[in-house]
Amino acid sequence: MRKFINIFICATFALMSAACNKTDEPMLEMAEGEGVLALNLNLPKLTRAEGSTELPFELKIYRYANAEKSEKELVRKYTSKSDIPQYVWLIEDNYMVQVKTGNRELATFTEKYYVGTADFTITPGEIEEVEVVAYMANIPVAVSYDATVDGYFDEFYTYLSATDNFVLEDAVNGEVPTLKYTQSAKGYFILPDNVSDINWYFYGKAGDKEITKSGTIADAQPLNLYTLNFKYSPDAPGSLFFSASVNTNPEICAPDRIPFSPDPTVKGVGFSADVPYNYDGVTRSYTVKALDRISVMNIAYGATTYDLLDTSATYTGIAVTKVNDKEYTVAISEPFFESFSGGVHTVAFNVKDASGGIGYQECVYNIEGIMPVRSYDLWWLTADFAAISFSSENLTVGYRVSGGEWTYLPVSTTSDNITYTATANDFRAEKNYEYALFANGTQVGKSLTVTTAAGPQIPEAGFESWSTASDEARCPAANPNAPFWDTGNHATAGLVGKQLTTESTDVRSGATGVYSAYMGSIKAAVMGIGKFAAGNLFVGRFVSIDGMGGIVEFGREFDFSARPKKLRFWMKNNEGTINEGNHTSGTDIAKVYCCFTDRKYTVNTNKEETLFNPALTTEGVLATATWQSSESHAEWTMMELDIEYKEGMTTKPTQLVMTFTCSGYGDYFTGSTNSWMMVDDVEFVY
Repeated sequence: MRKFINIFICATFALMSAACNKTDEPMLEMAEGEGVLALNLNLPKLTRAEGSTELPFELKIYRYANAEKSEKELVRKYTSKSDIPQYVWLIEDNYMVQVKTGNRELATFTEKYYVGTADFTITPGEIEEVEVVAYMANIPVAVSYDATVDGYFDEFYTYLSATDNFVLEDAVNGEVPTLKYTQSAKGYFILPDNVSDINWYFYGKAGDKEITKSGTIADAQPLNLYTLNFKYSPDAPGSLFFSASVNTNPEICAPDRIPFSPDPTVKGVGFSADVPYNYDGVTRSYTVKALDRISVMNIAYGATTYDLLDTSATYTGIAVTKVNDKEYTVAISEPFFESFSGGVHTVAFNVKDASGGIGYQECVYNIEGIMPVRSYDLWWLTADFAAISFSSENLTVGYRVSGGEWTYLPVSTTSDNITYTATANDFRAEKNYEYALFANGTQVGKSLTVTTAAGPQIPEAGFESWSTASDEARCPAANPNAPFWDTGNHATAGLVGKQLTTESTDVRSGATGVYSAYMGSIKAAVMGIGKFAAGNLFVGRFVSIDGMGGIVEFGREFDFSARPKKLRFWMKNNEGTINEGNHTSGTDIAKVYCCFTDRKYTVNTNKEETLFNPALTTEGVLATATWQSSESHAEWTMMELDIEYKEGMTTKPTQLVMTFTCSGYGDYFTGSTNSWMMVDDVEFVY
């Protein structure tokens, strides 16, 4: 983009009406012999193209002290554009105006420095117009590496130093203004006093081979673009080819001039566009103006941009009226906002003119109604709502599972007195929720919807992956060394060569898998001596055999990012008459329990005091679901167990503990050898 500085300077003497445009000049009182300099700089905020930090700025006015203009004295100095007055009183004489902006760094890849000067004369009763163009004072030097350089050399770089006598050590140590080019790039130099050259030094290394080249850009001048090209050819003598080019066209070489002209403006008609507006359905009109032809004018809302200069486009609720090439009126009416939810919305105008001026205006609209849900926590069942209302009368926030009954929440106001908040306490996973703001039972604004995330499910709970551990025990896991589920097979397989729990091809109708988990019970005996062993399946790991029993670790880490309501599984079973052990008698029982805990539990089946009690009173247990029954089920049956949570729970569990067994007294080596159970498709219901 071509950039330039235009500074219009006007002067007048005596009590008269004059101005740069020779109309509407205010009457100014002046003492005898005084004149007035009218600086019509029209300076907007000047920013770097690549950032938002305001560049340093300085404007000085000098009076020449002699006719030869060899000496001058400073009469005015301004370091901020906002400090420059509309009128400056000066006496008749010859002057110079000087503008500097940017950071003056001697060697840089990013910072540019601009300087512009112009002479002018104050003549009594006349208007003097002066144009000052601030050119980039840096010397741009580009280094271009051909792909052959990057492809051949393991390491390469080029030093460029603003010095007449190049010394590599000085360049490396930063003793002279230096840039190191490790890739193709453009740098900018300002020569120190009494320096006229820029020297360069190339280094490349490929394996053990090193190549260096050096040269000089003699009498380097601003407004010239210097380019150093490097190309490698292994087939030519010298291997590295170097060429340099100089472009002396200021329009090409120094295009980065700074505009000191007014940016386009966006003003509200009868209101300030800078003040947030509590939208009431009334059409709002904006005047867009520029000093040059408007070349770009659009409105951006969210990810949508509306091109207001596209005469073939029609936008709902937006009307554009062209006054002339430099002025438009834009009206935004109620249909434009019909799709808006409640909340604070920003509609941004982006405007450019043919001179490169840029105008930007954010217009904030407060819209009544519910905002998109701020956040929710599916473990703690909470959801935080916020809404905008211009009235506080009988406000509630309602939410419901889509199509269900509304639950209404009380609201709390915030410091701005238009934003209200509410919190739900039963917000669950895998639900489609609708929510809205209500005033006196009537919905305000649009309702919104949100689909909550799916809750985590239990790994390998379809029992489709089975493997054999090193002790020959069948394991319901793809990796027997790191199972999520485990069994008591390790004890019976090791002692008597029996598998209590294994895969079965008996699956329920409609099952997506081909296996279920089968558990049976036996009397495990060695040389006629043994104990009853119950088939079981549990979340955790079998640690080791301990005599005729075993040591088991209950619990596996689980993602409790959502709170389940139920445990669901499919089962079929047979409960026989107890014929082993002396703990109890009668019909055996099937037992299932699931616990959410903050720790793992180690159980030694030979030590009754270590047995795990799946109750909320057990230390570390935060939630339980239990079931036991002596009833047999000859066909596959779906079971759902309610999960009960510890009252006043303030911590989130980390471990999942779960057990299935066909002989509920198996921990006491008691049960029926005729008992068995099949289990499949264990899952949480949210």
